[in-house]
Amino acid sequence: MFKSWRRAATACGIVWLALTGAPALADNQTPTTSPITVGSKDLPFDIILERVDTGGRLPTLQGYAAGRYGNLWVLVGGRTNGLHNFTNDPLQNFPPRAQSRRIWVIDTTTWRAWSRSLYNSGLGLDQGDQLGSFASQSVQKGNTLYIVGGYGYSRKRKQFETFPVMTALDLPAIVKWVRQPDRSPKLSTLIRQVQDETLRVTGGQMKLLGRRAILAFGQDFAGGYGDPNVVQTYTGQIRSFEIVDDGKRLAIAKVLRSPAKPDLENYRRRDYTLGSIIDGREEKAVALAGVFTETNGAFTVPVEIDRKGRPFQRDPKAASTFKQGMNIYDCAVLGIYDANAGASHNVLFGGISYLTYDYGQKKFIADDNFPFTSQVTDVVRDRHDRYKQYLLPTTFPKVSGPDVDSYLLGAEARVFLKPGVPVRGDDLVDLKTLQRRAGKRNEIGWIFGGIAATQPNFGPSVASNELFRIVLREK
Repeated sequence: MFKSWRRAATACGIVWLALTGAPALADNQTPTTSPITVGSKDLPFDIILERVDTGGRLPTLQGYAAGRYGNLWVLVGGRTNGLHNFTNDPLQNFPPRAQSRRIWVIDTTTWRAWSRSLYNSGLGLDQGDQLGSFASQSVQKGNTLYIVGGYGYSRKRKQFETFPVMTALDLPAIVKWVRQPDRSPKLSTLIRQVQDETLRVTGGQMKLLGRRAILAFGQDFAGGYGDPNVVQTYTGQIRSFEIVDDGKRLAIAKVLRSPAKPDLENYRRRDYTLGSIIDGREEKAVALAGVFTETNGAFTVPVEIDRKGRPFQRDPKAASTFKQGMNIYDCAVLGIYDANAGASHNVLFGGISYLTYDYGQKKFIADDNFPFTSQVTDVVRDRHDRYKQYLLPTTFPKVSGPDVDSYLLGAEARVFLKPGVPVRGDDLVDLKTLQRRAGKRNEIGWIFGGIAATQPNFGPSVASNELFRIVLREK
């Protein structure tokens, strides 16, 4: 499958444990999790994943920013290797050569791929390093992709840092720049950038809600990973703003921070999954799980974020509060809205978990090393604001490689919806409209890239170039 791999340690390097219905050995946000229903019999659909043979034409890539222009994907930055190392040498942990300083264009009708290097593109050193960063945040508005922050190596300052920059890329022009290098101007003339400390974030997530861009949680990681002098500052808040872009000048306006003073008890989160929900008639974002609490545990209680960038979390100590049990790290997510039931579904594909299900023993197993997993869950919010979680019978198709029978997939991967799939809000598949338009079996999108791990913990991992078709089968 993949050409090479790099030895990795545990998923997060922190030892902790959480048991459903039992006290945790590390200080997670809550000592227990809510029950997890095994199976999908109570859900209105099943999800099927099918491996797509692309002939090995796609790049091995994880942690990238992505936009869509018609049938084309535009992928920017990310990394070409697997999980980082855990040595005391930052250059070994995050080797700069593994930063993807390329822009990729992928045609979803033929799976042909083009790429062009950020080197010799007319960009300055800082501009190239910012676009080649890892774990940035991004949103798309119309045909413009906005990329914020990200972590990477600055060749100019010879250090690792989190970049305080937003870049606007007009996708039609970028596609032409990549595919027709002899007919396009320098890349430096095709992008717009703004610098502001508000934007110095990595490991967070972004979403457009109405006119506001929501930059949710994350951190400023100043220095190299493994350096004892590194300074790690979590934002502990939602930063939101309006994007001002007239095609020539880029700026941010009406910046709000909520809460004004960072809340590091509840919102000290990064590397989580940001989903979508419909609350009445309003679309909101929902932050699911993530790491780390102040005592090196994981978060379990969802945080809902409204159009004004205000977060809301239920009391973690209340018995009635929902606590997430699986898929706690950034992974591929598919949002579905069922108007008939008034329910929002966020399907989480694999990645990293702290509970996994053993089908032989028929019980959930806690692992204090944050294991990689290919198991899939659905976190459902009903019209009465109640959450439930389901372990779906879905799993990734078997992908074998050197010395591994089946890779564990989904971490840092992305879902791309198929053009024409009906949506509510920004990215929630509209189940009711889909039912009227099509039959019982609908191809609605794909999962691409991410980290492929050889075993739950302490094994090699690589960046993936695997592609999986998502099929929604109605019941």
